[in-house]
Order: sequence, then structure tokens, then C-alpha cells
Amino acid sequence: STALPEQVVRDVLVSAFQSAGQRCSALRILYLQEDIKDRVLELLFGAMDELQLGDPLDNATDVGPVIDASALAEIRSYCEREKTAGRLLKQLEVPGDGHFMGPSVVEVAGIGDIGREIFGPVLHVATFAAGQIEKVLSDINRQGYGLTLGLHSRVDARVQQIIDRAHVGNIYVNRNQ
Repeated sequence: STALPEQVVRDVLVSAFQSAGQRCSALRILYLQEDIKDRVLELLFGAMDELQLGDPLDNATDVGPVIDASALAEIRSYCEREKTAGRLLKQLEVPGDGHFMGPSVVEVAGIGDIGREIFGPVLHVATFAAGQIEKVLSDINRQGYGLTLGLHSRVDARVQQIIDRAHVGNIYVNRNQ
């Protein structure tokens, strides 16, 4: 892959965890080409450890609370199921009081494993081989959501291939929304 891991991680943190993952365009699944997976996850987990959870009115806060107790219970329940299944790769601790959910990373085989969308700071990660990009795009297109897709690559032909095949409303190349 030609993605710059540091840039990918910066954009992933903002898209997946800002607004506590409660935007329709928040990053829900990160597909990593297998040759950069370990490096990107190492950087991502280290960067997650630096995130500050707290009052969104405080400029030092990176991740605020989720909207209410019901949403928190749903997200926690989902993450507990994923933990039991052995797919929860990382989850941050939360501050004492409030409706806080620690940003979480869950490993999946692909977008088909996700099912119903979770509106919270939960990022799913899937791995693919370079030659599987057409399958990845077909799987994504089959889901029918298609609001936003982000792509990191320095190969113009690869970027154009994905733009031409992706059935989405917005595409962001080498940047966060």
C-alpha cells in the first residue's frame, strides 16, 4: 500500500471518534491492506492512548459523551458481545460519571460482519490483500449505505479505480471529511 500510516491514523481518529462517533458520516469500518495493518494498528492504538475523554466544552477534550444512557447501554452491550467473541482489539477506559464510552476497535472479516450500524466511538477494522480491492468494493456497495468513503493512496490509478466503482455520495481522498 502507498498510504502514509501517520496520515491514515490522524484521519481515522478524527472521523471515528470525534463527536463520540455519533455522526452519520463517522468512520465505521477501516479496511487496511494487509502489508500495512500491523504498523497502522500500532500507531492507532498509541494515538488512542493519548485521547482525552471529557466535557466537550473543554478544548482539551477529544471525545465527549454519547447522547444518553440508552445509547450508552446499546454500545456497551455491543462491545461486550465483541469482547466475548474475541474481536475487541482495544477499548479505552472512561472517566467516572456521565454517558462516556471508551473508543473501541473491533476486528471483523469485512463490512458484512457489522450488521446494524452502531452510533458510538466504535471502529471496525478489516484486512484485505492488494488483489482483493474489487471484492472489498463489491461488499461495500452491496450494503447500500454509501454516504461517505475515505481513501488513502498515492497511486492515482488506484484512486480512480475506487472512485469509479464506489457507490457513495461523498469520497474523500487522502484527507478526513
